[in-house]
Amino acid sequence: MSSNRKVKEEIITLLIEHSRIIYSVTSDMGVYYSAWAEDFESNKKNLEKKKSKMQLSEEEADELKIRLIQNFSEAEAFNLGAYVNLVLKMDNIINYPLEFVDMLTKINIEGKIAKQIKKKYHKLLNQVMEMVDILKTAIKNLRDQPDMVFGNTTTIHELESEIDKTYRQFLEFIYSNIEDIRTLLRIRDSIVLLEQMADRVHDVADLMRVLLYQ
Repeated sequence: MSSNRKVKEEIITLLIEHSRIIYSVTSDMGVYYSAWAEDFESNKKNLEKKKSKMQLSEEEADELKIRLIQNFSEAEAFNLGAYVNLVLKMDNIINYPLEFVDMLTKINIEGKIAKQIKKKYHKLLNQVMEMVDILKTAIKNLRDQPDMVFGNTTTIHELESEIDKTYRQFLEFIYSNIEDIRTLLRIRDSIVLLEQMADRVHDVADLMRVLLYQ
């Protein structure tokens, strides 16, 4: 195997590992949300544990990123800088789930409106989780089935459009139905985080398309 191919495979192996961590943190965000939606007060202890696990995962992803950057000079020598750029873009994704669960703890909604809002959160979170799942598959396919990557990134693009629509409908709903300004702003800020997270996944998908033609 040529040195170029060997370095490329080593980098992709680390990228696969990194994408698994992103998926794990995103899944934990979903579980955290479900427990919060069910009953924040009685699930407080479990939520703290879940958050600690997410923080540990973030540290693990950070170590991986540093390992990749330390091999950067070698990658550059083989014209593989774009792969390292990919991990930097992927690293941007991982902070959003942590910020989102942080924000949730400050949101207190009750009554009939709470039910409708939770339904909307649920839809948006499911779409974001699906997007991250496809990203994980796409990164794995970079190594195992490169001809599948274009299709994966196309699905990510389509999902990003759906998320955009769900996000705008959610915004419209809270602006029309929530009177307490503090609650309104906190919910708005939390869904902005999810929308931005989807944008970052979309950025990674765009970069992967570039890699396909290198």
